[in-house]
Amino acid sequence: MKLLALAFFSVTAIFAADDLVTGTWNIDGDVQGNPVKEVCSLTLADAKVTGSCKGDQGAFDVTGELTGMKLVFRHGGEYQGDKLTLTYSGTIDDMGVLKGTLDVQPMDVSGDFTAKRDQPAK
Repeated sequence: MKLLALAFFSVTAIFAADDLVTGTWNIDGDVQGNPVKEVCSLTLADAKVTGSCKGDQGAFDVTGELTGMKLVFRHGGEYQGDKLTLTYSGTIDDMGVLKGTLDVQPMDVSGDFTAKRDQPAK
């Protein structure tokens, strides 16, 4: 019986994490005075994050991971012909808001961002 209860709670925790990350996120940020606005569609499976982000520079595939409430994901980009990697690293709070830092390489600049998930229509 204890084993069955443990299995139930493990499966419940996995579905809760899926619900926490999977969906469309609206990201607003700032990197050294430059506004960042993206819409990212994320999916979580086995603690791995996939999906895509779309912004002024186009659409890019996403990879990442969720550890506890910390979400890290990255995607490519381009600025004036140079290839970039944008890495978002943040924590999801009790209200479901993701806040953290945005690192842009190889430019070696960073900033802050806040992301809110779209709520499904009821």
